[in-house]
Amino acid sequence: MARSIIMLLMVLVLSPIANFAQENTSLPIDEKTGLISFTKVNEVANTTPTELYQRALTWASTFYKNPTDVIRERDSVNGSILCKARFKISNPADKKTPVTDAGNVMYSLKLQFKDGRYRYELNEINWKQQSYFAAERWMDKASSSYQPNFESYLQQTQTEVNRILTSLEKAMSTAPSAKADDW
Repeated sequence: MARSIIMLLMVLVLSPIANFAQENTSLPIDEKTGLISFTKVNEVANTTPTELYQRALTWASTFYKNPTDVIRERDSVNGSILCKARFKISNPADKKTPVTDAGNVMYSLKLQFKDGRYRYELNEINWKQQSYFAAERWMDKASSSYQPNFESYLQQTQTEVNRILTSLEKAMSTAPSAKADDW
């Protein structure tokens, strides 16, 4: 009897946490395209487009392991950078199997710069398969191709995108340190 009461209490306490975690995996959907898209304009006082462009280029060159492969377009005249990158996702462990590799998630990150502000657009999120597999398909629970692992993939994608954008925003808001002319 006591064991049943403890189990019931645990279910009642943990259920809202589980529901909260599932609700937080709804990724932002662009109203025009219907695709997952993280877009934001950030202000950086007293900066020129050239300075913001250089900060972003420095960030991309240090953030990505292989920046020459990731940075696909650099346009200092029009103030834009296009990155195409990827990150790994895993299948969650269960009682029978450990965590296993689920492949790569590809994405595009476009950065644009104007006086005192920059805009990023992280979109074109897709699961690398033999054919294009848009990440939006992970959200369609009514689809016959839906798998329970898709919820985990959405959570991993949200976590990784947050890490990328937090790093970018920190780098863009920090002025480069002045180098001493000590030769």
